[in-house]
Amino acid sequence: MASTSKPSSPSPVNLDPPSSPVAEEDTKVNSPGKFLPVLKWRDSEFVNLMTNIQIPTAYGARFPQEGDTVGDALVGHICMFVDWFDICNLHLPLTVFMVELLEYYNILISHLSPLGMVRARHLEYTFRAKNVVPLVEDFRHFYQMTEILGFYSFSLRYSAPKLMTAPKGLTKWKAKFFYVKAVAVTDRLHFRNVTDNIATEQLNTPEHGKQAWLLHLHLIPTKNWRTGSCRFCG
Repeated sequence: MASTSKPSSPSPVNLDPPSSPVAEEDTKVNSPGKFLPVLKWRDSEFVNLMTNIQIPTAYGARFPQEGDTVGDALVGHICMFVDWFDICNLHLPLTVFMVELLEYYNILISHLSPLGMVRARHLEYTFRAKNVVPLVEDFRHFYQMTEILGFYSFSLRYSAPKLMTAPKGLTKWKAKFFYVKAVAVTDRLHFRNVTDNIATEQLNTPEHGKQAWLLHLHLIPTKNWRTGSCRFCG
């Protein structure tokens, strides 16, 4: 379970070409989200987003072409959804926790829905606020991975303590995206087919008496940089 040492630090990024081919996003048979909306946001909004989140130029962030979908990323590039940054407070480089979470479930970050991302980021923020290092094992005690319409998310386990109230109205996120070099995230992830079975994990929820931090979960004001509104609560 969780320890009380330093929080996860950003994962080191190797911007050299990966030793093995990076999975290419595609909309062909069995690819996640095979029926996808085309790009629907402006390049001026992209420029404003880059100014605010300050992604390193070495990551090669670029605005998609007109008519692109999230499945049109070039080989060696992946899709990043705008709602991850607006709503989930995602930052690059990813923290160690986020990299380890993606590696454990063997999914590309571009196949994770904003609802899945916000639950992962909220748990990490909650643990950090308590000076507890977030671990994948802890996350698994609260959440079960699910697949919805070709994208992965996480659902609260039955009887697990509710850590947050998920944001509502996330309906147009698939049409607001941009591309970055895949190795800017990690080069150790591989394509997971949505037809692959997702094992139902039977894990006990943390025991209040043994996990002191669980007794002190409370509202954690994490703000959306566009609106200033509180997004996370626990």
